[in-house]
Amino acid sequence: MLADILARLSKLAVGVLAVGAVAAAPACASESDDGGSADEDELRRGGKIQLMVTVDWEGRDLREDNLRAMENLNRRFPQVKIIHFLNAGYYTKQAADRADVTARINRAVRPIDEKGLHIHGWKRLFEASGVTFRGAPTFWGTSLDANGRECIDDCGHEVPISLYTSDELRKVVKLSLDTLEREGFGRAKSFRCGGWMAKQAVRDAIAAEGIKYEHSAVPTVFLQEKLGNRPVYGWLTELWQGTTNVSQPFAMDASAATLTEIPDNGGLADYVDAQKMIDVFHANKAQYLRDRRRNVVVSIGFHHETAAMYLPQLETALAKIYEEAAAERLPLESVTSEAVPRARAGAR
Repeated sequence: MLADILARLSKLAVGVLAVGAVAAAPACASESDDGGSADEDELRRGGKIQLMVTVDWEGRDLREDNLRAMENLNRRFPQVKIIHFLNAGYYTKQAADRADVTARINRAVRPIDEKGLHIHGWKRLFEASGVTFRGAPTFWGTSLDANGRECIDDCGHEVPISLYTSDELRKVVKLSLDTLEREGFGRAKSFRCGGWMAKQAVRDAIAAEGIKYEHSAVPTVFLQEKLGNRPVYGWLTELWQGTTNVSQPFAMDASAATLTEIPDNGGLADYVDAQKMIDVFHANKAQYLRDRRRNVVVSIGFHHETAAMYLPQLETALAKIYEEAAAERLPLESVTSEAVPRARAGAR
């Protein structure tokens, strides 16, 4: 009888702890792909520090120096999975050689990596999708002349795609997904918006086209030094209010489905140097150590078009992160989007 009472009390205590942990966690309540709760499984097996390394392919060019830098990253850190947010804009450039574009991208993408989607407001990409190009306002508060000299080859990288309607954006998302799938990159399930500007119309469009994971929430403190006097900084500050360097995945509602938002909590190397990336790791490690039963996501990354310049910063951070994890015997794992349980509607 005593043993039976103690067993019941033990189960009750575990249940109370689990409920308390869920209520206090900054991440969303989540569920596994089969519809069941992932919380109990996570509590049983213990949490991990999940490292995400991302790269935004801007759609501008595929220069040799940047490709070599990415090849060097893969050689130095073969265990690190990369989430490649690929851009179909390379294929719609004037006189683009489709086979050459695909071959160049494939130099950096490995089977262990994830192939996601990235979209900037390129004129040729939008027109190829049957959408009329809009040239203003840009991230910088300027306007582009669609018939001007700057747009002869292509233009629009600095135009936020959130200017378009969800119906217009669906056409661009579909063309992009179809193009990348045809070129052998699979059909993306994850997305990062150009300039992090994933407003409601963007979210509605990607969800309607089958995207499951969104990676645009960003701590704007990282952007203040370079973008603080630009309109885009104010837009992002309002859009991602409350996002910090320890923000964790949460549910983001869209008209067609619920997206799992995975914050870019460590920013990208153009804006965040090696020490700041290490500081982000430390901040999230502290969160993990407070409750080792829970997974903690750390997201850091870079842009393809500036890889030759900024990848050394990220590599320095990676080396330090792995060194510390080994010395402290931390459960650090390199993951892609699908390692994060899908979020439930309305949960944050």
